[in-house]
This record gives sequence, structure tokens and C-alpha cells, in this order.
Amino acid sequence: MSRHHRGLLAVAITAVALDAGTKLAALRWLREPVDLAVVRLRVAYNTGVAFSFGADQPRALVLGLTGTAVLVLAVAAWRGHLGGPIPAGLIVGGGLANLIDRATGGSVVDLVDPGWFAVFNLADVFITTGVLLLFLTMAIDDSTRSDAAEEEATDDFARQR
Repeated sequence: MSRHHRGLLAVAITAVALDAGTKLAALRWLREPVDLAVVRLRVAYNTGVAFSFGADQPRALVLGLTGTAVLVLAVAAWRGHLGGPIPAGLIVGGGLANLIDRATGGSVVDLVDPGWFAVFNLADVFITTGVLLLFLTMAIDDSTRSDAAEEEATDDFARQR
């Protein structure tokens, strides 16, 4: 197994475990909402996907579509098309964590309520962080490639003189 694959699996498994732990803790100890300085912790159930989109659709449809999306992302990550193992593992692990939640309980447990945005969970944080890291690494890679191409063109021009 390659280093990329080991890293991807380690990050994804860690993301699933941490998300499951926070959801179990919330279900066990968060009977009443807790107001913190910037967010409110409360248990909410989302039968849809992001922002409750599709909540009115049949459970099997939502589960099938999200399962397919996670599978496609996992294959892309395994093949190295989602950046390095950290962003890929965060995206796949977060997606898998919410899929497991949905498959076993019929909904995703959300618990962080900022009051001005949708209620979310740790898996959502992992997905968002993974996507941001992926975009960042893509931007850095593009910049590095552009610099290398410019340097090569300058070298070619200098050789021609």
C-alpha cells in the first residue's frame, strides 16, 4: 500500500471516529442546549443533506444519492484526484461519517448552531476543511507550475540567443 493510501485511510478513519465520538457525546450529555460565547450546542436531526436540502425526499433516495457521492469521492481520492491524503481523507472521512449516521439512524446528527448559519457537525467541518485545503493546494500547484513554465521559457529564450 502506498504512502498516499495509508495517509488517506488514516485521516479518513480518524475523521469518522472523531465525528462519531462527538455525536455520541452530544446524544448522551446534551439534553438541553448549551449557549457558549459564539455558538450554541444542541442536538438537531437532518434527514436531508447540506442545509436540509432533500429532507422531504424518500430516505432511500437521499441515502442512495449520498452513498453514491461518497463512493465517487472515495474512488477519486484513492486514485489521487483529490489532492494529498489530508484533504482527501478529510473529505472522504467527513462524507462517510455522515453517511454512516444517515444509514444507521435515518438522519444526520448536527450539534453546532452558530445562530446565523445552518446547524452542523464535526463531519461537516472536516468536509469543508478538506475542500478548502484542496483548493489551496491546487492554487499553489498552479502557481508553482506557472513559475516553472515561465522559468523554462526564459531559459529557452536565453539559449536561443
